[in-house]
Amino acid sequence: MSFPDQASDPAPDRPHDARTPANRPVVLWDIDGTLVHETRGEGSRMQMRAIREVLGVDLERPGFGAGATERMVWGRLFENAGMPVPDDLATLEAAIDRLYVDHFLEVPRVAIPGAAEAIAAVAEAGLVNSVLTGNGRPVSRMKLESAGLDVSLFDWDAAYFGREWADRVEMAKAARARHPRAVIVGDTVNDGACAVGSGIPWIAVGTGGHPRDELEAFAPVAWFDDLVGREAELVAAIRAAV
Repeated sequence: MSFPDQASDPAPDRPHDARTPANRPVVLWDIDGTLVHETRGEGSRMQMRAIREVLGVDLERPGFGAGATERMVWGRLFENAGMPVPDDLATLEAAIDRLYVDHFLEVPRVAIPGAAEAIAAVAEAGLVNSVLTGNGRPVSRMKLESAGLDVSLFDWDAAYFGREWADRVEMAKAARARHPRAVIVGDTVNDGACAVGSGIPWIAVGTGGHPRDELEAFAPVAWFDDLVGREAELVAAIRAAV
C-alpha cells in the first residue's frame, strides 16, 4: 500500500477544473461512516500529537461532535489553551499527514460493505465521484486507499476539504456554487445540515449507524439502509436529485 504525495491542498476558492464541467453531476461523498468505518476521535488525537511533535506542547482535548472539520479542531484546541492559532499551519498539517501514514500502515481502515461497488457504479454511469469531508486531501486519500478503495475513481480537484474550512456548511455552500449539480451522500445529521444549509440535495445512508428518523429530519431525497447490491438504485437516485 502506497500513500499519495503530501503536497498542500489548493485554496478553497479554486476555479472550475477542466475535468468537471459545471453541468456534470458531482457526487460529494462523506468518508467516515459512509465509505469506511469510522474511528471516533481519531482526527483530534492526531492533531494533538502533531502539536506535541512540532511545538512541544500538550493540549487538552475538548469535546467534538461528529463532523468537525480539521480547521475547526485547530481553532478549538488553541482557543481552549489560551493560545493564538498559528498563522501558518503548514508544518502542523505536514506532521499530521506523516502520523497518518504510520497509523494506517498499522491500522488500516475497513471499507463499508458495498462502498467499492457503489463508487465504481457512479463512475461507470458517467457521474463524478468526489468528497466533502472534514479532513485534508492527503488524509482523505489515505483513509480510502488504506481501506482498499480505488482512489483513482475520484476527481480530487472537485473535492472540498475541512483543512481549509472551519464551518462545514460554508464549505458546502462553496461546493454548491462551484458544482450546481452536486449531490451529497452521507450518514450523519452533519451531512444533512450541510445539505439544508447549502441547498445541495442529499442521500442518507444508514451505514454509520445513525437513526433513520434523525437523518430524515433533514429531508434527504433518498434513504438507503446500506449500499450492498444497491448500485442501480443509488445511481437512479443521484440522477433524480440533479
